[in-house]
This record gives sequence, structure tokens and C-alpha cells, in this order.
Amino acid sequence: LLRFYDPTEGEVLINGKNLTNIDLDCWYKKVGALFQEFNFYHFTAKENIGVGEPEKVEDIQAIIEAAKKSEAHDFISEYEKGYDQILAKSFKGGITPSTGQKQKIALARAFFKDPAILILDEPTSAIDPKSEYEIFETLFDFAKNKTVIIISHRFSTVRNANRIIVLDKGEIIEQGKHEELMEIENGKYRVA
Repeated sequence: LLRFYDPTEGEVLINGKNLTNIDLDCWYKKVGALFQEFNFYHFTAKENIGVGEPEKVEDIQAIIEAAKKSEAHDFISEYEKGYDQILAKSFKGGITPSTGQKQKIALARAFFKDPAILILDEPTSAIDPKSEYEIFETLFDFAKNKTVIIISHRFSTVRNANRIIVLDKGEIIEQGKHEELMEIENGKYRVA
């Protein structure tokens, strides 16, 4: 979907048009992604979020709203310099956020970009269950009139999704709505 590589078989269609025929710069403006191994920058908190949409990096109100959605606002507000805090100990006065805090800041970056299509790969893997629940409540509100693809190994993460696809060794083994899927003893899911 991000055209890091093209399919060796078949094709990816966007509204009936082959993705290889869509201008990448235009496509990338519509798509946001947060990978399990996300980038974190030795910038300020504001810049770490704003890099998701560089043209709006000075819109502090939008950055704060994105941080609130990702549960990052409260701890950023407690930093000595707030949103202007440098997030790297290698710089004078800089700090190193926890892994969970970094993940929330990276998630805020995705919210700040406000893409039409958002791809999240294990977006809350380093976040406590209470925060994860609150983030996903916000995420499902954020997702209205958008396409959000969540890749997860935890059923609790995707139980509110409109459609769940279960993959095993690259093959679709089950799919359905959350109420149609149920966990079975060996940890796999099947349509009820």
C-alpha cells in the first residue's frame, strides 16, 4: 500500500486504479503510517509530532489536539519546557521519554497528519492497557469517514473494527465482523 515494493502477482487498486499509476507524492499526502518500529527524532516534542505534516508544524493548537488524542498531552505538559522540550539526552537540557511515551508521541504524529488512510502496525504495543483502551476509543472516533488498517496480534485491539481479517502464513484464514469472530483454545480465531 505504501509502494515500498510492488506486488509480484496481481495488483493493488485504489478506486479501480492501479496503485502503480498513481503519483506517489499525491498518494503519500493521503496516507499515514505508524509502524511497530517507528521513527523517533531528536527534536522537541512539538517537532516530533509536527513532522507528520511539516507545512503545519507551527500550528501548536493542532499539535496539542493530536497529543490529546494519543494520550501524550498530559506527560508532555509536565516536561520542564512542555512542547518545546528536546527529546534526546544527547542535547543540553534534553530528556529521554519512556518507550510508551515515545509511542504515544509517534501516534500523535499520525493523528496530526490526519490522513484519509491510516495504517497502524501494533500502534500500542508499548502502552499500558488503560491507555490503550482510551487511545482506541479516540481512534475509532477519528476513523469516521477514513480508512484505518490496524495490524495486531491482540484481538482486544481490533474488536471494534468493522472488518477483521485473520492471516496465517500470508493467507487469509478467517474474516468477518467482530461479533462473528471468537477466540478458540489454541489462540487462533474462527468465524462463529
